[in-house]
Amino acid sequence: MPTATNTLGRFREANDYLNDPQALNAIIAEEGYLFFRGVLDGVDRAKCDFVRILQQQGAVEPGISEPIWNGKKRVEEIDDTELYRAHCCAELFESSHNVEIFQRIFGEPIFVFKNPTVRYALPNDREHVSPPHQDYFFVRFNKIFRTFWIPLMDIEEAVGGLALAPGVHKRGLLDHVELQNVYSYVFRGRKQKGIPIDKVPAPWATADYHPGDLLVFHNLMVHWALPNRSDKIRLSIDNRCAPLNAPRTWQAERSILDARQFRAAAQQIALEEGASQEFFEEIMIELMGRDLEPGRSQIKALMEELRSHNALSRASQERDQPPHPTADQLGKHRNNDGY
Repeated sequence: MPTATNTLGRFREANDYLNDPQALNAIIAEEGYLFFRGVLDGVDRAKCDFVRILQQQGAVEPGISEPIWNGKKRVEEIDDTELYRAHCCAELFESSHNVEIFQRIFGEPIFVFKNPTVRYALPNDREHVSPPHQDYFFVRFNKIFRTFWIPLMDIEEAVGGLALAPGVHKRGLLDHVELQNVYSYVFRGRKQKGIPIDKVPAPWATADYHPGDLLVFHNLMVHWALPNRSDKIRLSIDNRCAPLNAPRTWQAERSILDARQFRAAAQQIALEEGASQEFFEEIMIELMGRDLEPGRSQIKALMEELRSHNALSRASQERDQPPHPTADQLGKHRNNDGY
C-alpha cells in the first residue's frame, strides 16, 4: 500500500474549465474526479471554529491557531457533537459563493445534502483512517451524486490527505469486505468495510491541499485517507451534491446527528430480533438505501428477506453456478432504481 505522496501521481487541476460544464463532465466521466485550487470561501472561519472546539475538548492546547494535537485525547474521547453543530459546518455548503461554484461544476441547479461529515484525523491513528472504498457502497441516494471534499488547512505529505484511484469508477461497484482493526469515528464502534488494496487496479493520485481547494469525485471513485504522520489533527469536511431534480431519500435531508439516532434505534431493534452485529450492518445499508424508517415490522421483514436471499446465494455458490443478484441489486430492483 502506498504510504507517502512521492509514490503517488498528482491530480490534474480543472480551474481552467470552471465555466465549461461540458468539459468538466467529460473529465469526470473519464478520470472520475475534478480538482480545483482556491475556489471556496469560508474555509478559514471553519478551521478557526473547529480548532476552538477541539481546544474546549482538551485535544489542542489553548492560545494557538493550528490544530496541533497535545496527545491528551483519543478519538473515542472527543465529543464531536459541537463540531457538527457549528454554524461554519453548514455555511461552507450554503454560502452563495460556494453554491454558485458547485452549480457551475454541475452546469445546473443542485441539491446540497444536509449531512456534511466532519473529519478530524489524529496523528498516527491507523484504526480510524478511512480505508479504500466507494461512497456509493454506503450512500445510495441515487446514481448521479458526487462527493465534495474540502481541506480546512494546509495538508501536505506528512499530514496525509485524500488519495484517489483515477479511472477505477468505470469498473462499477467493487466488493467491500470488513477490514481488521479499522473503525469508523463517524459511527463510533462500527467496523469499517473497504476494498483490499490489491483489488484496486490503478495507480493512486493525490495533491498537497490548501484552504479554498475543492476535490469533487464520482460516487464510484475509489478513495482512501492517507496516514497522518504529522503532529497536527487533520481537519477536512465532505458532503454530497446532486442535480436538484435527482431522486433522494431521507438520508439526504437529515444531518449526521440525525443519522446516529436512526442507527441507534435500528440497531436496538435488530439486535433484539437476533441479528448479529455484522448482519445489522447489512440491514442498515438496506434501510437507508430503501428509504425505510427503523420500525420493528420493517426491520423484521427486511431481516427475513435478506436471510432468504443469503441462503439462496450460498446454495447457488455451492452448486458452482452464477450467484443470485446481490442484496444491493435486489434493493435497487425493489426500489425501482430510485437511489
